[in-house]
Amino acid sequence: PAPAEEAPAAEKPAEQQPAAAPAAGAPKQQPQAQHAKESLISVNLGKLDALMAVVGEIVITESMVTASPDLKGLKLDNFTSASRQLRSLTDSLQDISMSLRMVPVSATFQKMKRIVRDMSKKLNRETVLELVGESTEVDKTIVDSISDPIMHIVRNSMDHGIEEHAEERVAAGKDPVGKIVLSARQTGGEVIIEVIDDGRGADDDAILNKALRQGLAQPGVEYSHKDILNFLLMPGFSTNTEVTEYSGRGVGMDVVKSNVENVGGSVTITSEKGKGMTTTLKIPLTMSILDGMEVAVGESIFTVPINYIRQIFKFSEQDIVHDAVHGEMLKLSDNYYPVIRAKDFYHLEQGVDRFEDGIVLWVESGENSYCLFVDELIGQQQVVVKPLPAYINDYGIKSYGIAGCTILGDGTISIILDVASIYAAAQN
Repeated sequence: PAPAEEAPAAEKPAEQQPAAAPAAGAPKQQPQAQHAKESLISVNLGKLDALMAVVGEIVITESMVTASPDLKGLKLDNFTSASRQLRSLTDSLQDISMSLRMVPVSATFQKMKRIVRDMSKKLNRETVLELVGESTEVDKTIVDSISDPIMHIVRNSMDHGIEEHAEERVAAGKDPVGKIVLSARQTGGEVIIEVIDDGRGADDDAILNKALRQGLAQPGVEYSHKDILNFLLMPGFSTNTEVTEYSGRGVGMDVVKSNVENVGGSVTITSEKGKGMTTTLKIPLTMSILDGMEVAVGESIFTVPINYIRQIFKFSEQDIVHDAVHGEMLKLSDNYYPVIRAKDFYHLEQGVDRFEDGIVLWVESGENSYCLFVDELIGQQQVVVKPLPAYINDYGIKSYGIAGCTILGDGTISIILDVASIYAAAQN
């Protein structure tokens, strides 16, 4: 359970009986250690969840009061001043409540040391694990969810990445001892976790041949290095021909990808043959609150998480390229990206059709990047994520690109979009 600060005890009046002197030879008590021990209490995670739920309702209610349409056109100086102060206080309350759920990734990272040590002995591959950014904090629920994915990636680096023989590494100009770096750092509203090994890297030919045999790739199609690495994230894919203790079962990086996406994150892989491989996890700091861009499609309001948006712009029909396979494509930075119309994707009756009348959000999740066409932007807003009812989730709503919902300041319900799921559904 995450620790919470306890209010310091009030000082005793001076006239009360003084504390007894320490016995001769007794070790002196460390004041800082004593204070740290007294200032920590254990709190059940369920209570923190309940606290965050109440704080979320307070934030929503505050937005509904200050953004009430009944106040439009009225000159209310005192109310404006008080509402500004209320916003400041709710922001502080929200930040403090969120911090109570934050825990460092050090405990998860330390577990990987034993895995590397044990596999080094069993595989007879001398390897060291370097940990960077262990003090980086993430929401407790997210830390628990990414522990298994990180473990699987580290095992992959040991089993597939690090060379079998030290002589092979020396011949390639490397240190005979293999190295894996597990790092974490915070950038904005997300945490980036990387697993970097200095092993043999990905063998594009071996990956593509296996993908062809499994029917994941099409014969005669030319695949880029990036496309080939994406096969590693597909269900059932494994380059091992034999089942071992660590690999070959067909339960691989697709499970890692699924688990990370379940907490709103993404997975990307980069590799250079003979140099090593880097697997990057981008995960949100918390699943309770996010910065979102509110967009409108007809009378419907949607929220797109800010951390997925690369660029927002307008364009015309002349900029569109029609592809027989991918449909409408838009050229950006010398690459072509598919255009997904939110109106058509969700089968909405209202909404603009002409590109000149709408606006495009260039979004990216992991290796998937596309252009989302909507009617207009409403504005950026920090929103409280509300889960959908269980009976709705039973219909597999996530496969329709819906991650949850939120209540805006005017009481309107906005659907929070799952950028990765929209792309997958559109491809299917």
